[in-house]
Parts: sequence; structure tokens; C-alpha cells
Amino acid sequence: MDFSKLETPDWIMVGGGAAMLVFGLVLDWTSVDTSRGTVTLDGPFDYLLTGGVAWLLVVAVGVLTLALTTDSLPPARPWPLIFLGATGVAVILMLVQLLLGGRESTDRGSGMIGAFVWAAIACAGAYLNFTSKGGDLKDLTDLDKLKAMLSGDDDEIPPTPPT
Repeated sequence: MDFSKLETPDWIMVGGGAAMLVFGLVLDWTSVDTSRGTVTLDGPFDYLLTGGVAWLLVVAVGVLTLALTTDSLPPARPWPLIFLGATGVAVILMLVQLLLGGRESTDRGSGMIGAFVWAAIACAGAYLNFTSKGGDLKDLTDLDKLKAMLSGDDDEIPPTPPT
């Protein structure tokens, strides 16, 4: 692995993926205070969509970012766009999880809150990576540009009109 290929946004995404791994597997996501003690639900997979999928997306972005340093992934793919989309979806899912909380009469645990924070940090890294590679969020609203980005044909990207 050539770590010299990693730029600051890449390190942020890798760090977000590593922290999400810890917050998902080690820390409690919710706790239930009962008269007999506290019952905990341990991790993201107790909440498959809003926890497990979000956890998987952020960890996958961290792993794939590292994999790009080994040139084992096809470079022609729009990785910055893929990473931004994956981490963006993860942040939305984690926000929904935080707003909904756990199951009935549960409190949000440190793992759930930390996972949301690190998903947001990974998303910030993906945004920085996307913009440093020439991406613009305004381009995501133009379907022709978005199709061209996803197809990998830079020649077919229509020019941006002057503002």
C-alpha cells in the first residue's frame, strides 16, 4: 500500500470508516432502564436499515478508499461521487435513527451518537474529496452531467454555462 497517495480527505474517510467500525462493534447503541437494571442493545444490526446499512456504507467507504491506494479498484469509476453518495445516505439514515431513538423506552447510547458523528465526518471527507477532484454539487442536479459522471465519459459532460 502506498499511503503517500492518500490526501487529507482520504484520511478523513478512512478515519470515519475505522471509527464507525469501533462505534458499531464495541459501544452500546441504546440502553433501556428497567426496574431490574439496564438492558442494552449492542449495535447497528439491532436496527438493520438505519443502523446496519449506515454502518456498512461508512466502513465500506473507508475500506475502498484504502483499496484505491493499491490500484486494485478500476480507476475509471467515479469514486469521489460514489463515496459522497454512500456517506450522504449513511448520514441521513443515522440522523433518522437518532431522531427515532431506539425501541420503546430506550435511550440513545454513546455508540449511536458517536456513529452519527463519525458518519458525518466521513461525509465531510467525501465532500472534500469530491470537490478536490473537480466535482461541484450543482452538477448533481443536472441529469445529463450526472449520467456522464456515472458513465465515466468525461468527453460527454456538457460545458457549464458561465454565470
